[in-house]
Amino acid sequence: MLRRVLAGFRALHPRPRRRRHGGAEGKARVTVRRLGSNGRKEAAAAAAGARRDNRGDGATGEAVTIRVATFNAAMFSMAPAVAAASSAETATETARRVTTPAAGGGRRPKGILKAQASLARTASKARVSINLQDNEISRERSKLGSTAARSTTTATTTPAATQQLNGGAEGRRRSVEEVLREVGADIIGLQNVRAEEERGMSPLSELAEGLGMRYVFAESWAPEYGNAVLSRWPIKRWKSQRVADQSDFRNVLRATIEVPRAGEVNFHCTHLDHLDESWRMKQMNAILRSSDGPHILTGGLNALDGTDYSDERWADIVKYYEEIGKPTPKAEVMKYLKGKQYVDAKDFAGECEAVVVVAKGQDVQGTCKYGTRVDYILASPNSPYKFVPGSYTVISSKGTSDHHIVKVDVTIQDKKETDEESGNQRQRVVKINKKCSKKGLWAAK
Repeated sequence: MLRRVLAGFRALHPRPRRRRHGGAEGKARVTVRRLGSNGRKEAAAAAAGARRDNRGDGATGEAVTIRVATFNAAMFSMAPAVAAASSAETATETARRVTTPAAGGGRRPKGILKAQASLARTASKARVSINLQDNEISRERSKLGSTAARSTTTATTTPAATQQLNGGAEGRRRSVEEVLREVGADIIGLQNVRAEEERGMSPLSELAEGLGMRYVFAESWAPEYGNAVLSRWPIKRWKSQRVADQSDFRNVLRATIEVPRAGEVNFHCTHLDHLDESWRMKQMNAILRSSDGPHILTGGLNALDGTDYSDERWADIVKYYEEIGKPTPKAEVMKYLKGKQYVDAKDFAGECEAVVVVAKGQDVQGTCKYGTRVDYILASPNSPYKFVPGSYTVISSKGTSDHHIVKVDVTIQDKKETDEESGNQRQRVVKINKKCSKKGLWAAK
């Protein structure tokens, strides 16, 4: 009888049960709440991140989306890096910097030089592809066909699009800064850039400052010419490596960038030989052998992908190369990369606009004056970098270079979410501590 009374009493007033091996049940839940939520302030940050379209600045807790691009700047020989000075005072100051050598100007520039812009990045509206100029191969192979194509394009192209193709309203020459700002990229790989140490790494430093981005630079065939990586976020580590062998002046510039809510992103920029496919194979082999971990590979590979072209178009390319004295084109480099399971951003292209000129016999937008695709964005196999479907675009450089700009959006899974899925709680905490350490901050400058 007494047992029944006690049982009824326990049913009305149950005591919290303890785990058999000690410790209160639910301890993990408290930890998860502490790491994953922090009241109104964090909720407001999450809402702000959603409003920013999840472009790497918010706290959405899922995947971070960033925009990357690659561009051959043609040594800034076809257009200025930044817009012309708007006042006489600014012009005078610019002239003073050019004519006054910096201290130690006689020293040879370092292999890699870096700087951090102090200006905040101004958000800009990204634009879709503009007209691509008619390519030299199609023009030579079939003048009648090209004339008809151009007349058709003219009939469907608006005056605004024509102005953009020629460099802007009233023929004003656009600057590289203006064109890149319209792309709205968070990380940019630049090839064939000029950076003169005697002028404070200008004009590259001026371009980075105008865009509100940090940069690293690696010299190539001359101390003041080479590859660069621009980033709106801190660049923690960087390394330049000559490809093929020490006699080859070309290099691959590797930058590790700290992206908010996503962790470290490895971004590689290179510019391969423009003539010999067998030499490009040696260069690419060297790049892959020295690559460590997942990465995004960008740049002017100067290689062709045979799947981009019809048999007729490929025959035209081969014939044109012979006429101008270039070696017979091959597609070995891209076959090799696809065999290594590299992911081509081009496979995530959206619908081309009607005003975009694509050479007859190919289903891809060209990136150079020949109308062929030689500039690429690739993701290493089994990497956390996933291209967003429909985001790949070739954007007209609007006369600032003989190459066009290639851009694509990339999603990166949230680091915290990845660790939670794998159950690696220790790694998550270490990652957070490392991210907040003084050493990491200094390395990011």
